Amino acid sequence: MTNREIVDKVESWNWNLSIFEIYDEVKDMSPYVGCSGNESSQADLTRLLNHAYEYFKYDPMIKELMSFLGVQVDEQKDEASETSLIDSETFSS
Repeated sequence: MTNREIVDKVESWNWNLSIFEIYDEVKDMSPYVGCSGNESSQADLTRLLNHAYEYFKYDPMIKELMSFLGVQVDEQKDEASETSLIDSETFSS
């Protein structure tokens, strides 16, 4: 997934989906729930859910979902050094 696709996906959730609906959308990306996810999809899932966690203001339900799916929470960001996915895509283009 590109950074833009991740941003668009998370923004489409926009507080309208329950955590169960989000799980249904992303569960196939994780090999930890017995699905057919691969390394690439696990990396996309990690980026997607870390962005969602930040976007939804560190909602504990997103963090619990991340834990369930085997996604490591990127808590190393601080506000001074934070770069959004859109900004990082602009720099890498």
